[in-house]
Amino acid sequence: MTQEPHVPAASAQPAAPGAASAWFRSLFEVKDLVVVALLVIIYRNVAHEIHLGWTLVDSYYSHGFLIPFICLFFVWRDRKVLAALPRKPSAWGYPWVAAAALMLFVGDFLGFGVLTHMSLIPMIAGALLLTHGAARTRTLWFPIAFLFFMIPIPASITQSFALKLKLVATESAVQLANLFTLPMVREGSYVHFGDDFLLVGEVCGGLRSLIALLALGALMAYISKTRWLARMFLFLVAAPIVAILTNILRIFSLCVAGYFYGSSVAAGTFHDVSGILIFLIAFICFFSLEGLLRKILPARENPETAP
Repeated sequence: MTQEPHVPAASAQPAAPGAASAWFRSLFEVKDLVVVALLVIIYRNVAHEIHLGWTLVDSYYSHGFLIPFICLFFVWRDRKVLAALPRKPSAWGYPWVAAAALMLFVGDFLGFGVLTHMSLIPMIAGALLLTHGAARTRTLWFPIAFLFFMIPIPASITQSFALKLKLVATESAVQLANLFTLPMVREGSYVHFGDDFLLVGEVCGGLRSLIALLALGALMAYISKTRWLARMFLFLVAAPIVAILTNILRIFSLCVAGYFYGSSVAAGTFHDVSGILIFLIAFICFFSLEGLLRKILPARENPETAP
C-alpha cells in the first residue's frame, strides 16, 4: 500500500504577489527611468507651453488635459500584453530620435512652437524603440499617436479655416431659422432679427467642437469592434459631420432664443448650457452610430479564437 505525498495547502498558490508584479519587472528597468528623466528635462518648457495652450481664454484645446490620461489608460490596459512581448531594443529608434531632435531645434530656432510641440511624439516613439523594441512600440501605436490631439495648433494656422467654418455654420443656422418662418439676416458674424442682433463669436464657430470630436472619433474608431472601413468612417467622415451639424444646431438654438427672449438671454446662461447639451447630443450620435455600424459591419472573428 502506497501513500500519496502530502502537498501543503500553501503550495497551491505559489508566489502570487511575484506573479502579479512580473509584468512590472518586465516593463520597467533602471534605464527606462533614466530615459523618462531625460525627456522631462528636455521637454519641460515644451510641456509648459502646451499647458498654456490648454488654459488660454476661449482655447480650442480645453480637452487637452484628458489626452495624456487616456493614453496612460491604454498603456495600463495592455500592460500584460506588453510584458509578454520580448524586450528587443531596435536601432530603428535612432532615426525617430534624430527627426524629433531636428524638429525641436528647427522649431525653437524659427520660433515655430507647434513644431517643437509635435517633436514630442516621434521622440517618445524613438525612445520606446531604443529601449523596448519594435513589437512593444507597435502595440502602443495608438496611445503614442493619440497624443497629437493634445497639441494646440496656433491661431495663425487655424484662423482662416475657423472663420470660414463659423460663417458657413452661421449662414446654415439662419437659413434653418428662415425655413421655420423666423425672419433673420446674417451680416458677417452678426445675425439680425428685428431690432436686436446676436454676435457669433470664435468659440461658437465650430472649430473647438470639430477638434474635440475628431479626438473622440479617433478614440471610438480604435475601440470599436467593427471592420476597418467602419472605423475609418467614424473618424474621417462621422466626426466632422457630427461636429458641424451639432454646431449649426447650437447656433440655431441661440438665434431662436435671441429672437424670442432677446440677445442678452441667448448670450447668457443659455449660451453655456447649450454648449454642454450639444456635446451630449454629439456623444449620443457617436455611440448610436458606432452601435449601428457594429451590427452592419462587425469585426471579423479571429480564426484562432473561433470554436
